[in-house]
Amino acid sequence: MSFQNYPNTLVPYLGPVLFYTFGAFSAVIGSLLGQKINSRKLLLFWITLGIIATASLAVSNELVAILSIILLGFSLGLGLPCCMAFVTQYTTVEERARVSGIVILQTFIMAFIATAVVTMLGIGLLGVIIISIAVRATSYLALAVDDCVRPQGKERSWSKVVVNKEFASYLLPWIIFNVVGSIAWWMIPSTSAYASFVAIGTAVRLACVAIFGLVAGVAADYFGRKQSIIIGLIVLGISFELLGLAPSPTTVLIYLIMSGIVWGSFLAVYLAVPGDLAFSGSEEKFYALGAVVPLIIELGISSITTIHLSPSQLSPILGITLFLSIIPVLRARETLPEKKMEDRRFKEHLDRVGKLVKESKERS
Repeated sequence: MSFQNYPNTLVPYLGPVLFYTFGAFSAVIGSLLGQKINSRKLLLFWITLGIIATASLAVSNELVAILSIILLGFSLGLGLPCCMAFVTQYTTVEERARVSGIVILQTFIMAFIATAVVTMLGIGLLGVIIISIAVRATSYLALAVDDCVRPQGKERSWSKVVVNKEFASYLLPWIIFNVVGSIAWWMIPSTSAYASFVAIGTAVRLACVAIFGLVAGVAADYFGRKQSIIIGLIVLGISFELLGLAPSPTTVLIYLIMSGIVWGSFLAVYLAVPGDLAFSGSEEKFYALGAVVPLIIELGISSITTIHLSPSQLSPILGITLFLSIIPVLRARETLPEKKMEDRRFKEHLDRVGKLVKESKERS
């Protein structure tokens, strides 16, 4: 929802704080409930809560708007750790990033179609709410075709998750990425000369997230997770330098496209990495930590109204910060086992040899 739909009220000020606070809070609650109650019941409640929260937006009232924001925050985080933990159950380590990429592709295609329908048909707020409810209701189909039962493992404490060095080495670049990605929007001038380029770039950015989520997922299952993260941080660092040193509508468009590529790559990898490293029975906590941190970051940054640095001053800081965040990734172990990568390469080599032998026999 747009918090600016309620001018001269508390909604524009309280809205972001309440949304991100309850989103993060509910993700923690969801991670604690994941291994204690039936996953199917939790997901059913989560989906229904999301539909109710979306429907409540139709009521034009300040108090209802605040309650809607709280419900939307809860509906964002409550079932997210449990839902993401199913990625671990239903995939093997050598296909996890690829499956994550497919999930991202499907999600952003649905978002793109819904946005296109709203834009082309000029649908008002009530129509947008109805479409959003219909999209959210499609989640019931998953509960109809799957029992959503996960094996129960030994649950570990939060301290065991937080102090896990390998996970921390991957989580730190994800945190920095979210910080600089949020701050980067301050570097884009909000003038009419940039408006059309930002609109086009934002649309292309969503397409890049969808496409490169799948591309990066396939690459991460073939070459490993670390390479995808390192390349993404370098690409984004270069785009920041370009945006700060040569600001123009064209460089803003280039930045939005490049950031879309990196966002797609990171979403695919960071859907896989917590599952790669998670202790059996504590998957929700690993995924909750990876989801809560970005929400807290958004909360903190959304509370900052002004910044006294120009893009030319800000871009080197952001770029250097991104490049430094590569260090913990280099020190971390690769979560995709080397044996899995070697087995895949060996299988592909045998397939090529078999194909050559078959072609040779056909020619003779």
